[in-house]
Amino acid sequence: MIVNIGLFTLYVLVSSFGLFKLKSASGFLSPDFLLGFAFYGAGFLIWYSVLTRLPLSVVFPIAAGSLVIATQIVGHLFLGETIRLVHAGGIAMILAGIVLIFVRV
Repeated sequence: MIVNIGLFTLYVLVSSFGLFKLKSASGFLSPDFLLGFAFYGAGFLIWYSVLTRLPLSVVFPIAAGSLVIATQIVGHLFLGETIRLVHAGGIAMILAGIVLIFVRV
């Protein structure tokens, strides 16, 4: 269980960092783009490992929600994007959904 949580956390961190670098890239094939592409690709490989270990009906909704939350936080902290009240409400609902799915496992 600990390994699965660690892999899942690594997937979210690596993928959200990759997305951040892709967003901040100055152009196609720039160093930021290449780094972002590499991290996002590594996230895919980690995701594949997670998929082989856990049921799709559990892991996909948790992954999708976690990635949405992580990208909101990365956008706010590193790109200066605003998290409005409606975003915070959405994050709260996603967290509630993740908890409900996780409790089911």
